[in-house]
Amino acid sequence: MNMRRLSHLSQLHGMYRKLFSALLLLCSLTGMAQNAIENVVVEVYYVSDANDASDETGGGLPTGSKTYRVYIDLCDGCSLRAVYGDDNHEIKITSTEPFFNHADRGRTFGHLVQNGALDEGTTAVDSWLAMGAASNQKRGVLKVDDTDGSIVGGSNNDGGSALVPGGLLVNADAAAGVPLVERDGLVALAAGGTAAPPNFNVAGDDPATVFDNTTVSGSFTSFNMRMACSVPGVVGATDENRVLVAQLTTLGELSFCLNVEIQLPNGTVAKFVCSDDVLLPDETANGLLAYPPQCGCTDPDFLEYDPTAGCDDGSCLTAIVFGCLDSLACNYDPTANFNVSQLCCYGPTNCNGLDVSLVCPTVGVHDQDSDLVQITARPNPFSDAVFIDFGQPAAGAIGYVLVDRTGRTIRSGGVVLSGQEGWTLGLADIATGVYFLRVEERNAVRSVVIVKD
Repeated sequence: MNMRRLSHLSQLHGMYRKLFSALLLLCSLTGMAQNAIENVVVEVYYVSDANDASDETGGGLPTGSKTYRVYIDLCDGCSLRAVYGDDNHEIKITSTEPFFNHADRGRTFGHLVQNGALDEGTTAVDSWLAMGAASNQKRGVLKVDDTDGSIVGGSNNDGGSALVPGGLLVNADAAAGVPLVERDGLVALAAGGTAAPPNFNVAGDDPATVFDNTTVSGSFTSFNMRMACSVPGVVGATDENRVLVAQLTTLGELSFCLNVEIQLPNGTVAKFVCSDDVLLPDETANGLLAYPPQCGCTDPDFLEYDPTAGCDDGSCLTAIVFGCLDSLACNYDPTANFNVSQLCCYGPTNCNGLDVSLVCPTVGVHDQDSDLVQITARPNPFSDAVFIDFGQPAAGAIGYVLVDRTGRTIRSGGVVLSGQEGWTLGLADIATGVYFLRVEERNAVRSVVIVKD
């Protein structure tokens, strides 16, 4: 086999692989951003009862009100930098009934809630926004992740204005899971830590117009609001890295549409929005940020993928197949459904830096001193083995390389022929799909596309 030709082919093959590597890198970077938000968890924290409604100091909590906590579940190494609404992406937090704001102890942000007041009446179910903290001394976690008991409700509660024996916030409604008297979803700050996010700041429309001890409203919406903090951002209180962003109590049906900025493990900040009506280059739509979620295809490897879907409904049907969809190209691939123009080859002088003998077998170079005039494969498609037919007797060492459509070498080897017109290549153990087989003999290289059923 001519080593100089083999070296040249290896270089071209390397270029082919680099192209796919670039595509994979782009997908990897996009995937890293998409995977920054692993989930958005809406926890039913508490369901109020008639005893809770008796606390006049709190302003009256309707029986049957639900307290929801909203957590953004971030990837390892990710942190929350902002929750916002801007000109293109409105932030919406609404209910069909007013949010409950404790008339005496109510606060707008979780880290401003006085921990010492959580034993007073219905203070512990006040509505507020947050960046991790649920009081000035505690961080919020899902009740199922809370391992240090409770300082809320029952014997820890003063019974409210009616001095209810046994205290308030004792309802064990199954809709709220673990009762508050057993686990309160509050954990201590890390040693030396503070409840307030680093350089916490709020700009634009003030959430206090809805979440404050003197307001009665069921709707906070804004195209100009930003609740943010500085580096390093806010991470969750447990290894699961779930960051509390709101506690909302209402008798009505809750809905929200949030936009957030997440600091990724590499230090860059990515923007995630709940709607793709307008999507700027530095923004990624994420349906998990909308509640109730709209379902669709959530797998980006399928054509039906919907980045705004917050849950999967089984509509992912068509797997993406990369290829050249230009019918004028010599390697036009009718089985592809996602065009990659850099894969299109139009002949030896216009092949995007790819090996024309590999991607377009019919455009190969015919070497006079070779037995390989043209090769075919049969059967094609094949199941377990394919016969590589030279169309005439061949003698000597034959080398071959089998690559998949991403340019990855699947198999390579060689055979020695003594007048046969080809040989049978066993490929029972490879996955179904389209492959390129390159055959090398002396100074000649031929290629053929084979398809495994």
